[in-house]
Amino acid sequence: MRRRGLAALLLLSTAAILGASTSFSAVAGMGHMSDFAFGNITYFPISARLQQGASDMGWFDGVDTTVMMDISLGLAERRLIQDPGTGAYLEDSQMDDAQYDYYSFYSQISYVFRNAFFDNHRTDKRLLTVDAAVNVRFEQAFDSFPNIRAGRSFLDGYLNPSTAADGDYPIRYWDGEQYFTAAPDIAGDAYMLSNSISVSATLDNMYQERNKIYREGLMGTATLSLAPWWLFNDMDSLFDTRSDWYKLDADVTWAKVLYNKEDWKRWNRFSLVIEDRLYTQLLLGSDVPKFADTVSFPGIGYTNIPFTIQNQLRLYAYGPNFLSDNTIPYGYVFANAGLATGVPNNSNGAGWENFLYLELGLNVHLEVLGALHVFAEVSYTFSNMTSYGNFFDWDLGCYVSF
Repeated sequence: MRRRGLAALLLLSTAAILGASTSFSAVAGMGHMSDFAFGNITYFPISARLQQGASDMGWFDGVDTTVMMDISLGLAERRLIQDPGTGAYLEDSQMDDAQYDYYSFYSQISYVFRNAFFDNHRTDKRLLTVDAAVNVRFEQAFDSFPNIRAGRSFLDGYLNPSTAADGDYPIRYWDGEQYFTAAPDIAGDAYMLSNSISVSATLDNMYQERNKIYREGLMGTATLSLAPWWLFNDMDSLFDTRSDWYKLDADVTWAKVLYNKEDWKRWNRFSLVIEDRLYTQLLLGSDVPKFADTVSFPGIGYTNIPFTIQNQLRLYAYGPNFLSDNTIPYGYVFANAGLATGVPNNSNGAGWENFLYLELGLNVHLEVLGALHVFAEVSYTFSNMTSYGNFFDWDLGCYVSF
């Protein structure tokens, strides 16, 4: 009887906590690898982001409360850009060399408590959303597929430039005896565990419809992430790596429909949309893992510099729908500009850096049934980066995204 009574009490307690909540599961995103098979002409799905939770908890009057578990897993493409010992940036011949590439298998789980406030009479979404989350991330690095196919190993035999003159003997990452200032997430056996807590706020006044072709308004997000060493991020007995970082980032997106024409079925005939996104990031810490830096500069990828700011201006042209209301060609011209400044993170004696770039380009897309995307892109980058300077780039591929 005691067991039955206890089970009944647990069920009643759970029902009281959940109230009239609505359970949900969702695929929140997918990632793609550009050089899985044939360099720039292949995009292969290599990661996924899943969400499981309950919404409409009814805990607070006038507030939409959601509790959820956010899971991400997959592969990440990485490239060594800093000298492992000093943290100074490598030359372009090294950063652009495929043998300096490596991959990392990652899995991350986040427990999120979300509250949405204030009715938005312009859209069917709440105006303000505030998230509090606990995040646990695990990574295991390994050699890139191009290195494996070529029969070489970056992680197992990297030549440290500071010792090359003394006999060209390799400094091995995976022997568990070396710790490199600039590469804390691939030291030793290349395992990494990073725990963090984060708080973010999103203001969404963006009106969107017709498969997001028609969009106007403003949307912005700010996030504070804390991953200090004392948050179980320095456990040498289990992991060879250390993690100690802090990040404040924010982005604002503005969009405006310049022209829109539909047929009698409300299928798009032709639309012009201008969109501008401003992003800034402050990233600090004694041991900053690669995944913490979410800003990418053309050519160099992530910078691992404390302060970065980017602006992305795009003019979209959407062609006519055909076959279905979510099959459409479109393209955009873009102008991207960025600045990264400061002494590089994970460095010892490296100097102050200032990276500036301006990228101009054209992207054309074909979206099929709202899932398959085929695209081609060309661009030219003007840069003050000593190793890179100005360069032309192109990309061609396809991917699946819902």
